[in-house]
Amino acid sequence: MDTPAWRTMTALGLAAALTGAAAPAAHASITADVDDRQEQNDRDRREDRDMRTERPDITQEPTDSDEGELLLVLDASGSMSEPDADGTTRIEAAREALHQVVDGLDEDQQVGFRVFAGEVTDYTDPAACEDSELVVPVGADNRAELRDAIQAYDAVGGRTPLAHALSEAAGDLGQTGPRTIVLVSDGEENCVPDPCEVADTIASQGVDVTIHTVGYHVEETAREQLQCIAAVADGEYYDADDVDSLTRTLERVSDRAFEPFSLIGEEVTGGENWGEAPQLETGHQYVDTLTEHTLHYRIPRQLENSSVHVGLTTHNPHGDSDWIRMELETWDGDRCDRETMSGFHFATLNFLGTAQVSGYRDPERDAGEDPCGEADELILSVEQIGDPADAETLGQAFELMIYEEPEALNVTDLPAEAERGEVEWTDMGRDPRGAQDVVGGTSFNHAPILEPGTTYDGGIIPGEALVFRVPVEWGEHLQAEAYLEAPDMETAEKFSSLHTSVGILSPNRGMVDYDSGRTGAQRSDIFQAMTQEVRWHNRESSTSGVAVTDTAGHYYVTLVMDHTDDGATFTLPFRLTVDTFGEAGDGAPEYAEDPEELRPGRDEREDEQEDGRA
Repeated sequence: MDTPAWRTMTALGLAAALTGAAAPAAHASITADVDDRQEQNDRDRREDRDMRTERPDITQEPTDSDEGELLLVLDASGSMSEPDADGTTRIEAAREALHQVVDGLDEDQQVGFRVFAGEVTDYTDPAACEDSELVVPVGADNRAELRDAIQAYDAVGGRTPLAHALSEAAGDLGQTGPRTIVLVSDGEENCVPDPCEVADTIASQGVDVTIHTVGYHVEETAREQLQCIAAVADGEYYDADDVDSLTRTLERVSDRAFEPFSLIGEEVTGGENWGEAPQLETGHQYVDTLTEHTLHYRIPRQLENSSVHVGLTTHNPHGDSDWIRMELETWDGDRCDRETMSGFHFATLNFLGTAQVSGYRDPERDAGEDPCGEADELILSVEQIGDPADAETLGQAFELMIYEEPEALNVTDLPAEAERGEVEWTDMGRDPRGAQDVVGGTSFNHAPILEPGTTYDGGIIPGEALVFRVPVEWGEHLQAEAYLEAPDMETAEKFSSLHTSVGILSPNRGMVDYDSGRTGAQRSDIFQAMTQEVRWHNRESSTSGVAVTDTAGHYYVTLVMDHTDDGATFTLPFRLTVDTFGEAGDGAPEYAEDPEELRPGRDEREDEQEDGRA
């Protein structure tokens, strides 16, 4: 079977096609290496197929995930009694910000409060370098204790023992689940050891602890020290100069502590050859880790003449290049689909890496002549491509989402595939007075649902990838527009140098469209992306962005901003408008089974409906 032309284009090729720019020459050697390695992989797979004897029955049990924990670690040194940018004493601003954060937390969230430099006032006293106290242990339903402790929080300490506070804070947290330390300080370490080394030690112990740092009205040396702590502990550094910026920062990191980027699913280990491939069930999500070997998985069909969709998601918080290839084929070696997720995935700027492959029943083929559509089992391969010795992504976790779409009984009556450019952009306007506040999700699994025809206000900081969901019906196409405006010229200068984008991905997380914007704008800019009309026959398209708009469901809108060169942070307000156009339900397939019962995440959707959020 010949390789299908559709969806074999890399994200780099897609970016070049959309922008009219050629691929950077610096990556030509990588592409050559990829092609050479693919030829070797094809030979290896042929040998693998010749060697296999039977298909093993390997399944994986799900693993439980614990709730997140958040520990606030606050500086109480004497310098916190000095004024901030607004003239308010830093300690007063910290109290106000902490009160607002605590008021916004749910009672069942696990939160604690540690203070350092809060008792020993004498700079020469050795005890000043061990001055740290857990004033409220990590726990739920402790908001009254937190408020009392915040009110009693005062600035008296003679030194700033960051390293000791971090060392003690690591022991305050539980042993399992995602745990977050938020360290706020207005000065640099003036004891020993180096706090960056302590943070590195905590991170290297293999525990799931993230350390975010906030520099409150700090000088450059202190900023560099706090940036280092965050960098080695997989966290982010934030600048704050007044009560408003401190409040926004603490609210943001507390939100992220309980809804961090997450890859959700049963743990699975891909086989190094087809005979060792574990079985993946449709309607489920799985998590595995990239290795130097190609990983293989078996996906048995549960339904006749169904379409099997596989979405892959990975996360690289520092934006390093990912080169990951997915391939779907039959046991006889008929290639159904192949997609490469490259390091130039502009809609997500590498922070969120996604790709989609599909195997479907071709209505143009007679029975017995469509291996991919009729095979009772497909083989999925996932591999790190390029030079593994230089790959940043080896050892990186990824999520697989398996969806088996039932047979469409009325295929011949459905609208033909859409063509790029068939729909034009419709001016949606922006409703600032009716805008609703929104906090973007940090991953697909935590993406809030947006209502079509609605404008939302939120904020994004450099290095963030925010994700939203929008329901799109058959016959509709989706538009998303983000308007970003810097509040002042200093922020505008920083914003102008950052790569920012809006993107849209399919319900199965395939790339649909993106607007990579510009570098060099002034105070504001507008970013737009849209889909083609959602039609069943789009899967037959030779155009990547059209091919994946072949199912109705929740489409994902991403808003992403690159890191600043110096690691500095600021909050940039955005106004996001989403809307759908077209005749809802037009061209809807008549399915042999209820498709919603087969989608991954069904339990989460039912929970949302019970909570009134869907």
